[in-house]
Amino acid sequence: MKDKNKNFHYPENPKQIKFPIYAGQLSGRNLFPAVTHFISAKRTTLAEKLEKRYGKGIELTSSGSAALVLALAFSGAGPGKEVIFSSFSCPNVIDAVLQSGASPVFANLDDDLSLSFEDVKNKVSERTCAVILTHVYGRKENMKLIEWAKEKRIRVIDDAAQAMFTKQAGTFAGGLGDFGILSFGPSKPLSSIGGGALIARKEVLEKNGRLPMEQRKQVNADYYAYMRQQRIQVLMRSRTLSFLLRKMGVQTSMKTSKLEVLPKTPATVPLLRMHPVRQAMIEYQLSKMERLVKDSSRNLETAKCIFAQAEELYGIKMIQPQEGESLNYLTIVFPHEGQRYDCSAYLAAKGIQTCWNYLPLHLIPLYQPYSRQEDEHSLWKRVLSLPFKPPLGTEQVKYIAETVLAYAEQKNKK
Repeated sequence: MKDKNKNFHYPENPKQIKFPIYAGQLSGRNLFPAVTHFISAKRTTLAEKLEKRYGKGIELTSSGSAALVLALAFSGAGPGKEVIFSSFSCPNVIDAVLQSGASPVFANLDDDLSLSFEDVKNKVSERTCAVILTHVYGRKENMKLIEWAKEKRIRVIDDAAQAMFTKQAGTFAGGLGDFGILSFGPSKPLSSIGGGALIARKEVLEKNGRLPMEQRKQVNADYYAYMRQQRIQVLMRSRTLSFLLRKMGVQTSMKTSKLEVLPKTPATVPLLRMHPVRQAMIEYQLSKMERLVKDSSRNLETAKCIFAQAEELYGIKMIQPQEGESLNYLTIVFPHEGQRYDCSAYLAAKGIQTCWNYLPLHLIPLYQPYSRQEDEHSLWKRVLSLPFKPPLGTEQVKYIAETVLAYAEQKNKK
């Protein structure tokens, strides 16, 4: 773990694999509906729309992490209690558990990437107060686990940060447990500039005092930071400029990689109510939901046809959406460790940014003291996620998938 450049946990040279390819779903004109709401002091209907979608109460928060901290509090998490969840998840999950005062307990994933029912049963104790489902990549979770937890009076927190459009048992992810979590960051299924929502029965939410509202300056800062990134990406899509920079040995880096800088201390999030301006931006995105899901599914189908060939010839598999699933990532799985770095660098040279997803929490030094297991699920060492969501179109997704196929053909000749 000391030498990152010689360890497969990390990219050998992270700056080689962070070349931006496309803009996000927001644009400058998306600010208009937000400003209109703010100036006219109109209240948005975002909460009401989400309540209709889930058939439960909604508490809009300044972040998904804030919603998770609230869910843990309602679940009785605190000193002397334990919360079970997958180690292969965002550090924000374990940070929220630590903020609650409870002890985190890591459980394995099954081959379908749902939280392992058997491993949860092995890890549960009289101190267990909650289980968090994280829907890795947007996959469905095990309904038997959910029913079992309810029988044991263990709270189920359905974290749909990666799976807002995935549906099972007649409801959307986020509505499967006692509490649900939505998140609206730039990489989430419903992309915006941040914000979250807690889904729970109305009578439960009414017991909680009204949260203080976040300041508008924070919303402005998030918006301008996002748009600054978008302007850089638009500039870098110039083929001439990209060619000149690569000839000079310069690669752009939009942000620090998750794997370059590991957390040194757990993050603490403020519990704040979502500002109306942020609500207006998310509500605008929600109005495009049906088109977003349709376009994303079409792009995945385009990639599926190409990766069928990559799997047959070179063993590179694509994680396929099952019935009811809306994947938040286009993820491929290499047959051997180390291949994802080589492919990442190859794609970066072609102008394609990739995502290495998460380093399992039990391998991050800060969180290692909470680990009770060996790494039994090696899939994470071989996975790579590719851009596929709108505003990318089918031709761009086809180019990305075909470039991966070209990489495999090149490697096979050696």
